[in-house]
Amino acid sequence: MTDPRPACAVFLLAACVASEMACSPPAAQPPPAQQTQAAPPPQAAPPTQPALPVAPPAAAVPAGLGSGQYSASPEIRCDLLEVKRVSGNALLARWRVVHAGATPQVHYGFDWKDVYFIDPAENKKYGFLTDSEGNRILDMKWGSMRPGEQWLAWAKFPAPPPTSTKISLSIGGFAPFEDVPVAP
Repeated sequence: MTDPRPACAVFLLAACVASEMACSPPAAQPPPAQQTQAAPPPQAAPPTQPALPVAPPAAAVPAGLGSGQYSASPEIRCDLLEVKRVSGNALLARWRVVHAGATPQVHYGFDWKDVYFIDPAENKKYGFLTDSEGNRILDMKWGSMRPGEQWLAWAKFPAPPPTSTKISLSIGGFAPFEDVPVAP
């Protein structure tokens, strides 16, 4: 008499391949009524379409003190994040430059003379601080930006008088941020 196990194994293998399911012994299979409740029917994959250029998530304007468009490219924006008084009788301004478009590379540049603030109460212009060796006390970047790329930047300035509660901040290449509140 021949051994029935090889025929049974072939039958189980054929049944598994036909149903595209993992093969397991019949004792491990749930009853048919439970199978239909346990897993929803498989859904067909959506038809593939060519990818369209989509603006990166950075395109959404975040909450902050304001946002401005770069004068040389509408795909670059500046988000003003913070302006506050800090120790040493200084004013700290923080911002983010964002490539919010889809162009592979856009160049951002500025001139150092265009980084300052004006105290409208005194009608006085303040440039960024430098150390005793003439080094700028700031962190700014320029160059080519890729879509979605963000550069955080900051600069320290001499603080205006305590009675000045708003300033107009100029960051090279962007329109001035007007009436910016100065945090204590």
